[in-house]
Amino acid sequence: MNKYYPNMFKKGKIGNLVLKNRTIRNSMGTYLCNTDCSVTLNNVKAAAEAAKGGVGLVFMDNAVVIKMRHMGVDASSDLHIPGLALMADAIKQNGAAAGMQLSHPGRDSGFVGGDDIAAASRMQVEEWFQMGAVVPRELPLEEVKELVCAYGDAARRVKQAGFDIVEVMAGAGCLPANFLSPRDNQRRDMYGGSFYNRIRFLVEIVRDIKAKCGRDFPLSIKLSVDDFEEGGIRADETIELCKVLEKEGVDMLNLVCGTHATTYTQTGFWPEGIYVPYAYQVKEQVNIPVLVTGNLQTPELCEQILAEGKADFVGLARTQLADPYFVKKAKEGRREDIVPCIRCMIGCNDKGLLAGTPIHCAVNPTLYKYDEPKIVPTDAPKKVAVIGGGPGGMEAALTATQRGHDVTLYEKRALGGIMIEAAAPEYKHDIYRLIDYYKVQLEKNNVNVVMEEATVEMMKAGNYDTIIVAIGGKVRELDVPGIEDNIVSYAMDVINGKPTPGNRAVVIGGGITGAETALELAEAGKEVTIVEMMDRFLGVHSAVVPAYMMAVHKAGIKIITGKRLERVDPGTAVLVDRFGGREFIETDNIVISAGFVPQMNIVEQLEAETEAEVIPVGDCKKVRQIYDAIHEGYIAAKCI
Repeated sequence: MNKYYPNMFKKGKIGNLVLKNRTIRNSMGTYLCNTDCSVTLNNVKAAAEAAKGGVGLVFMDNAVVIKMRHMGVDASSDLHIPGLALMADAIKQNGAAAGMQLSHPGRDSGFVGGDDIAAASRMQVEEWFQMGAVVPRELPLEEVKELVCAYGDAARRVKQAGFDIVEVMAGAGCLPANFLSPRDNQRRDMYGGSFYNRIRFLVEIVRDIKAKCGRDFPLSIKLSVDDFEEGGIRADETIELCKVLEKEGVDMLNLVCGTHATTYTQTGFWPEGIYVPYAYQVKEQVNIPVLVTGNLQTPELCEQILAEGKADFVGLARTQLADPYFVKKAKEGRREDIVPCIRCMIGCNDKGLLAGTPIHCAVNPTLYKYDEPKIVPTDAPKKVAVIGGGPGGMEAALTATQRGHDVTLYEKRALGGIMIEAAAPEYKHDIYRLIDYYKVQLEKNNVNVVMEEATVEMMKAGNYDTIIVAIGGKVRELDVPGIEDNIVSYAMDVINGKPTPGNRAVVIGGGITGAETALELAEAGKEVTIVEMMDRFLGVHSAVVPAYMMAVHKAGIKIITGKRLERVDPGTAVLVDRFGGREFIETDNIVISAGFVPQMNIVEQLEAETEAEVIPVGDCKKVRQIYDAIHEGYIAAKCI
């Protein structure tokens, strides 16, 4: 029995497959494959690393059942069996059972790289359609039958390749879910209408897989208990479906909620373990194992779910991107060494799924980078100064120290930098875990931390070989008449607790920080208006935007776009649009959230007055995101 997390590290069983513990690496497409979706060496290495991380079962990528462009791999042809076999072998040789998920993205095909957008009916998510997404064609009856056989054939190939279990992706808006959903399925044939007609496609897939792979070959079905779409899949029908699937010989149910269109439920706006109550509703009604995933951020939460009998297995996905060795570290009692996922959605969604590139992670700059070891010891140690203890600076100091350099980190305020303000809203508290992680690692690696503002004179006196500047950006100040009025403040001041008297507030700036500031003011009971000079509020292309939109709408915050602050009159914000039209808003507070600007002055001074190699990273060079600061800090330290 593991003394740290005894329930996580009990053996588990799925059908006749025995797992060494109750943790499962859930499937995620990675875009590591070749353009024809054949397996690459990086697919194999990623699968091996996932297994080395200590989980009992690895579902690495997912595999399409028909030929298509996709972010996963391909199981549509016998020609792909050798590549799949390499993945299965890599997983098993590193101590885990090997699983492969089968997928057809359905209405989401264009979203993840498909060409032929086909689904149960001609239904698309309205928000996606407004952004240019293709409305799928309705699959003809004959093609539905062909797809049933395609799932079975793909499962047979997966088994032949050496995988221990196969899973069908039937949730998250993928093809089987399109048939299950009363909203998406508008068919008038035997696959549409009643509940039993809508589940027919999935049931036939299960039967075809069992016929081709044998009743004893373990089969898991991944389902969205509730898809969180209006008129969509609800828990009562999912429970009845799961009873049917159990009778059909399914060996495990992998339960989540939502779809690719409602991934905002994976952000900090929703509680950790949000899907657990939904999964437990199913578990109470079936006798086969239930796996739950989604927002399982800590080993303590995983242990609690298992100890309370809310699920039989816990699934980890984004936490495994942040730290592939999450499970191994938990087993060894090294909780403080786990790199925490901060649920930012930047690397995994914005720079991966949405960008059509291999998945990244904001807090793990080494993810899927197999060209060299993560930490390459230097053969020429240097004296290194890092100015700034924010995300970029702490990552740079830590990595440079681990490589063998003599590092001093300077921070004038507090370790964490701008992350301290970023973590202030309750829905971004995960960032506190990241700050704590870095603090612990800096201490464990004996990094010399000086809590003092670094100056050019100090750097000259220190005779450093390399100086990494990670001081972040500075607040963009507005220069408009009346800006000095005492009702005007800046977003960082408000987030840091500056009093805002009165009941009305106007926030100037409709970016993420503006939205966060407005939410804080609304939480304090104020009537809030956001003013954005562009024509679109929250104009960034990010998976977190729907979460902010929903929160702002729920808080009753008014949004004005296409106007800027022209001046401040007593108790009034005067706005103007591009045509000269003015609007006067009476208010008790005007909060400026105009973003940040780079600050390169010290970089230029250091380059002019020292002989050191000077490397700017993060917002001091160009204002962006926490992802960029951490990655640039790592790269700077790696290249010294």
